[in-house]
Amino acid sequence: MLGKLSTLFFAILSSAPWAIGQSTFGDILGVVKDPSQGTVLAAQVVLTRVEDKSEHSATTDTDGTFHFVNLRPGHYDLLISATGFAEFKISSAQLDARQTMRFDVALKLASAAQTIEVGIESGPVINTENATIGDSKSFQQITSLPVNYRGTTTSPLAMLATVPGAQQDANGNVSVGGGLPSQVQYSVDGSSTVNIRQNGALGNMNPSSELIGEFKVTQFNNNAEFAQLGDVTISTKSGTEQFHGSLFEYTQNSAFDAAVWGSNINGKTLKPHKVFHTFGGSLGGPLEISKLMHGRPRPFFFADYEGNRRRYSTPLFLFVPTAAMRAGDFSALSSPLMDPFTGNPYPGNKIPSAPTRGIASIPPPPACSMAISPRPTSMSVQPISARKPTICSRLPPPATPTAMMSVSTAR
Repeated sequence: MLGKLSTLFFAILSSAPWAIGQSTFGDILGVVKDPSQGTVLAAQVVLTRVEDKSEHSATTDTDGTFHFVNLRPGHYDLLISATGFAEFKISSAQLDARQTMRFDVALKLASAAQTIEVGIESGPVINTENATIGDSKSFQQITSLPVNYRGTTTSPLAMLATVPGAQQDANGNVSVGGGLPSQVQYSVDGSSTVNIRQNGALGNMNPSSELIGEFKVTQFNNNAEFAQLGDVTISTKSGTEQFHGSLFEYTQNSAFDAAVWGSNINGKTLKPHKVFHTFGGSLGGPLEISKLMHGRPRPFFFADYEGNRRRYSTPLFLFVPTAAMRAGDFSALSSPLMDPFTGNPYPGNKIPSAPTRGIASIPPPPACSMAISPRPTSMSVQPISARKPTICSRLPPPATPTAMMSVSTAR
């Protein structure tokens, strides 16, 4: 089988003005209050994305609320300051794809220059904005969980097996939240990857695992924008302030495989030939274009490549004619063998080797086909080593009524 080259994904994500919003973006909102639970007007709120240090700023309105929209998934620092109050900082809040995160903050009076910092690195924030049930997995979880998605394919959708409420039948149809396979939406960075003909995901549209930043499955009470009961979305990585890269090689070889039942034939352990290589790498970081940016926020890039090379064989157990059958003696068969010309059974289930008047005969097969065709009388294995197609033909004399041409190929 020829090696299949996976799709090359190249993503450039930045905070530059030309970067447009996608449906995988999330929101962060909240209310700022004083110690007496009164709202704080005109408090300064600064939101910083940890990965690329991009900043968003806002001021609380009359009811003390703030709201940041169209935020890329990642980790964020939230800094709130107001006159007469101590600064309040939340560090490394993890925002998942399509998540709405709320922070209601109560400021304390500042007796001296001080900052109150709350760290939430221990885990994600509980969703209190809606009743949607979701499961999100990071790149580290995708590559570390014991899911051998590279064993037969390279699709990261094998991670669905680790999601509560997701099931898959023997035909590969996926059910999320008890719904039908046609009630699941698949997307990569907000772009639909649904196979509308087979009610599943397009196999060649799934990115390499090195490109995945988040794998999220939501079910029950999804927003109307998703249009389906279940939603499977993949968010790709973006570059950061520092250069990061990776190289990987996943090797499968029949020499490493265990013997299966029936592989011991005549005292020899035979395993089907298999060589499967999955390799590639990734690189991400900032783009330094000093002459073109002119003080604008610098963009970031992330590129990924994955290639597949697969060669394998499948063992076949076939019944081949015995030496007697090759000579025309089919007396071992219980059913009668019929003459195709007369419609009468052959006497004794034996086909004459020489032409007989009124009876079809069987000519000897070509020598080249005999060389490549196995002739066992018991269970054995005779591998075909020919790599180029071999064509065998036999053209009988024009007057012979048993004209025959046999063609066989071997790879």
